[in-house]
Amino acid sequence: MSYQTSFQFPLVATCIAALSAFASTTSYADDVVAKIAVAGPTTGQLASLGKDVQNSGELAIDALNAKNITVNGKRVRFELVAEDDGADPRVGTIVAQRLVDEHVVAVVGHINSGVAIPASRIYSQAGIPFISSGASNPMLTSQHLKNTFRVVADDNAQAAGIVQFLSRQLKAKRIGLVDDRTAYGQGLGDQVAKDAGESGIAVTREFTNDKAVDFRAILTSLKSRQPDAIVLASTDAIASPFVKQMKSLGMTRVHFVGGDGICTENWVRVATTAAEGEYCTQTGAPLDQLPGWKEFVKKYQARFNQPPQYFGPYTYDSVMVVGEAIQKAGSLDPKKLIDALHSVDYNGVTGRIEFDSKGDQKYAAVSVYQVKSQKITSLGIVGKM
Repeated sequence: MSYQTSFQFPLVATCIAALSAFASTTSYADDVVAKIAVAGPTTGQLASLGKDVQNSGELAIDALNAKNITVNGKRVRFELVAEDDGADPRVGTIVAQRLVDEHVVAVVGHINSGVAIPASRIYSQAGIPFISSGASNPMLTSQHLKNTFRVVADDNAQAAGIVQFLSRQLKAKRIGLVDDRTAYGQGLGDQVAKDAGESGIAVTREFTNDKAVDFRAILTSLKSRQPDAIVLASTDAIASPFVKQMKSLGMTRVHFVGGDGICTENWVRVATTAAEGEYCTQTGAPLDQLPGWKEFVKKYQARFNQPPQYFGPYTYDSVMVVGEAIQKAGSLDPKKLIDALHSVDYNGVTGRIEFDSKGDQKYAAVSVYQVKSQKITSLGIVGKM
């Protein structure tokens, strides 16, 4: 009896395996593959943000596959193509061309403006839709490229929010303004300078670069002008030593306000107590006010054993919007998807998403945060505080 069982079982198992393989093959033969690319800086100073973007893309791909979307009677099988753009414009253009050659149906991510802007032109030439889930420089959509979209507020809105907060909440009359000369930093800095001047705030401007570590000369110069606040348009990697050096120079009564490139847990972790009480902004509503935030956190935490960061839900929604466009167009043709994206109206984790004629999100908001007990804490949406 035992001999017969041991002899027959491999035969049965082999037959089952063969049938399973056949079933799997016939199932996938009826599928059509849609490759969606998610690109971000998974190495370098902004690696934590880039990894968050990639993780969120993975979750969205799983969600799209669970929807069993069909095109022309065939089930669409979504695949993620993840790329590291290194937050470097040169690398970003190489990545963009590689994704064009990969024949992806859409690209999501490129959260750095300096990367997103040149990459968008390559995607435009290839007729591939591109949705940035973080780049805020207005130039991205001011190029009037039909293929290019953004799901967060731009720096015109962010600068206006910063200046309104400086004027109404901080009662600032004089500010120091420093940017890192990147496409993002300079763009945000220019707009803050313009808006602050128009609001009657005196501005003293200084410049650094995105590799700098010593800001004492800049801060000493600004200190002599007795500013009420200093605005830094850069990234968390620059902001951490910047605020430490502010405090070491005795600028403890001068408020610090950073843009969205600074508003990360990594900034607070590295700056430690120097960041306590200081402010930053984000190009969207506070995370805990997003309609799908709690459920998104639950899924993200279960999958990656850590909480998502700010650009995660916006990346997730961007990928889901591509899926919505595919359903709307009834096609995987990138050019048809571009047309569909211009008329999409989608409710996601971050709320309602609809694009204006330039490709900007119609319902974007700007929010302000303060570091309290070493945690970035929401103060609310600008205009509603």
